[in-house]
Amino acid sequence: MKRLYVFNGALILIGLSLGVPATQSVIAGDHSIPVLLMALGGIGMAVSAGYESLRTDPEEFTISAAALFALVGAACLSLLGTLLSAVSSL
Repeated sequence: MKRLYVFNGALILIGLSLGVPATQSVIAGDHSIPVLLMALGGIGMAVSAGYESLRTDPEEFTISAAALFALVGAACLSLLGTLLSAVSSL
């Protein structure tokens, strides 16, 4: 598997784990500055990572294995935190 797609997939996952809950809060009526910025930043991160994945040549992309492993770990923790937050609010 190409490292570019793993890298951008992890960024998309982090962006969506931040942006989707914040967007739900905005829809529910919480219009505070931090929530709006988190919604815009998270969705923007996911969209820009998807765009970069389409525009970048996978053969020219370089990242160390340790940095990629750390980013995938951060994406897993971000998703876990979002899921635990959603479950605890039920």
